[in-house]
Amino acid sequence: MRIVAADHVGETRAAVIDGDRAIELHVERWSERGKRAWRGEVYRARVTKIDASINGAFCDIGRGPAGFLPFGKAGRPDGLHEGAAIGVQIAREQFQEKGPTLVLFDVEPGEAPEIVVSAPPIAERLSMMYDAPVRTPKEAEVELDQLFDEALEAVVPLSGGGRLVIEPVTAMTAIDVDSAGRHTQGGSPKMALDLNKTAAREAARQIRLRGIGGVVAIDFLPLKKKQDQSQLDQTLKGAFKRDPAKIDVAPASRFAIVELSRQRLGRALHEICWERFGVESVETRALAALRRLEAEGKAKRGGRLALLAGAEVYAWLENDPIGWTKAMKSRLGDRFELVLEEARGARDFEVRPL
Repeated sequence: MRIVAADHVGETRAAVIDGDRAIELHVERWSERGKRAWRGEVYRARVTKIDASINGAFCDIGRGPAGFLPFGKAGRPDGLHEGAAIGVQIAREQFQEKGPTLVLFDVEPGEAPEIVVSAPPIAERLSMMYDAPVRTPKEAEVELDQLFDEALEAVVPLSGGGRLVIEPVTAMTAIDVDSAGRHTQGGSPKMALDLNKTAAREAARQIRLRGIGGVVAIDFLPLKKKQDQSQLDQTLKGAFKRDPAKIDVAPASRFAIVELSRQRLGRALHEICWERFGVESVETRALAALRRLEAEGKAKRGGRLALLAGAEVYAWLENDPIGWTKAMKSRLGDRFELVLEEARGARDFEVRPL
């Protein structure tokens, strides 16, 4: 296993590679520095509200929304009251409108809220988590951007034919198994079982790869034999065995739909990159433009470059909320120019020689 990472102006992208396949993708953006709590960080928090109805407390950690500390079966800890300063660790990062989940952690007395132990950069965190070396895409011969692009596609082809169609919605993720004209010797029942087993293994990989959490419904092809359904159940559960998140798989319904729940450890990739289903955010497009500019600048070391951008991407870059201009000049020198092209699509861009 190895970690492949690329530090770009504006964000770091990283992949966990097992053998020759990516099993996890992660992104860490400059725009969230100092604003977001990462899993594993330790804070001295201030208890702002105790809510007996949900058996827990809300705590101000000094960045982002309030965290939630569940009391669990043991109940409210002795001495914990509103206004108290307590040590907590981030167990689950914030996502959508929900703040992070916390667990108690011993810390020295002091000011609250305050961070006590910061998380290292994403590549280092993954390296420690999996005891794996960090490589750059060039050293590892991995097309990192291609992996990210594929992981945001709705359609995933399956080996031997067929495909998955993955559609995240607000409360869950739906995955449809489509035969897409797949044929196999042994007739329709064998084809359905073979395709379903292939789909189960790939669905498990895609769920982990994309960081999907919460409820997932997989619509498999119907299976008439109980022994075939049993094989599929075992295949699906086996495919999740190495997933670090907790997985709960329910029995298939009579409509061949399997529901499962995957522990949320952070945000899904699409929650970071998309504004809504299938639509990349302005920041995602602007960072893609910066990656293109940096790549062209390194490939053409002597020439000047123009980053031609549509209105929305231009406005984000011109406002420069992350200090990209200074950072890019340190990498390429003062040989690039940001140009507004109003006739271009609002989120489109292009890099050309000047």
